Amino acid sequence: MNSDETPVPDPLLIMPAMVTFSMGFRDVNKWVFRYPEAADDLERGINVHTFEDQTHSRLFLEDWKRLGLNERLGWKASDALWWLFRAEVNEVARDHGVYFLSMAVADAKDPLLRFAQSEMMEALGAVFFKHASKIAIRFTERTGTELPYMGPFHLALETGHMDCEELFEEQRLDERRRERALELAETIYQIFSEQLDMWLVYAQKYIDSGNPPRPAARPMIDRSAGGVPGPRPVADGPVHPSQEPLQKLLMERRKRSEAHPFYSWLENRGDRVTALQALQRFIPMWTMDIMGYRDLNRYAMRYAEPAGDLHRAVNSWVDDLTTHNTLFLNDWKQLGLDEILGWNGSDTLEFCYLDPQTDVHRRNIVKFTELAVGNDDPLLRLWLMHALETSGEPFFRRTKALADEAEAATDVRLDYLGDRHEIAHQAPASSAAPAVHFKDRPLAPAAREVAAHMIETVFDAADEQLEISLDVALSNKFGIA
Repeated sequence: MNSDETPVPDPLLIMPAMVTFSMGFRDVNKWVFRYPEAADDLERGINVHTFEDQTHSRLFLEDWKRLGLNERLGWKASDALWWLFRAEVNEVARDHGVYFLSMAVADAKDPLLRFAQSEMMEALGAVFFKHASKIAIRFTERTGTELPYMGPFHLALETGHMDCEELFEEQRLDERRRERALELAETIYQIFSEQLDMWLVYAQKYIDSGNPPRPAARPMIDRSAGGVPGPRPVADGPVHPSQEPLQKLLMERRKRSEAHPFYSWLENRGDRVTALQALQRFIPMWTMDIMGYRDLNRYAMRYAEPAGDLHRAVNSWVDDLTTHNTLFLNDWKQLGLDEILGWNGSDTLEFCYLDPQTDVHRRNIVKFTELAVGNDDPLLRLWLMHALETSGEPFFRRTKALADEAEAATDVRLDYLGDRHEIAHQAPASSAAPAVHFKDRPLAPAAREVAAHMIETVFDAADEQLEISLDVALSNKFGIA
């Protein structure tokens, strides 16, 4: 960044590599760090800080436009989505993004520990913006264009400390808390170090070369994420008496979801809206869920060191689910959404991260992430995955009918919406790959309560999102003609 040989504003053009953190930081402040009902001055102090920090995403987008990144990158919406959720260089940021969404699990909601994480983030952010601001000032002197995110305005807000620092300086940490606080602070330091490494790779690969990142013409399906397929989890079959209440709850919630008015609209929308148009009307609203589902599975559900058949069953299921978003990205192009929406890079980021209706989707992703990371028991993770997949069954039954109709009437091919997900799955290592039942095992009452909460959370989220889809479809938010 400080090399005399690097022309201005080249060091600031790393913003695409920063986008996952910089735009996602709003979510961390709104739904991870903030206490919904602050119980004391410490929690209130953290809350006050989060309200200011969550505004920085709009500053980031303003710099993006003022630096001409839309023109430099030439991204359509699908290109921006590829970068956010599929590009190899951005994989580090996706991993860290899932960690940031689970920080409330890491600090167990303890404000003293949360302060340790937040204060380290503030300190490291101030160091970066100290360097960035010098370049932004030179850019302003040369062009007359101010950069509110990279420049002095943001730097003045990044003091390197939390606004509530004085409240925490008075607190004493016992040995357990002190060790945990140091661990959390070190984790944040390591994440920032890896982020800087990634930004350097981006600069060398794309800025120095003058060739902006671009996806392949037709993204290839990635079947390599998890290595050799293992045992497959089986949800059918015998149910242990201790798990029967969960099975009953799951079926009740599925039946209720099946009757949602959104599905009635899809089936009874009349002749004015074709099957293709019906899909085009609401599918953009599901972008963050569908594209982000890969990261939820890969970095929150998956076991780094599986210790038994249930762990390996989780991982095998994860490995299949992580392939689906490439199918969705292909469907996006087949639906002609790039041309219909006409979004450039910043338009896409604004929709994904700042649209009030996508807020609901991203907030629910935070909930799912916390449930996965906060429950290491593979039986519980299998129930969470089962609930998520079951909640999608009515959705895909309807989208498949629409996809089939659209494919018959046009030359499009919609593998994701047509529920042909298996074409992206890894083939079993052998025809004798063992099936792992998980409902036939005993489940303690406390664990059963957690699993029931998971089911309710998943279906409550699905109902919210179906309600938004109905509103978006009826109001024709995206102007589908």
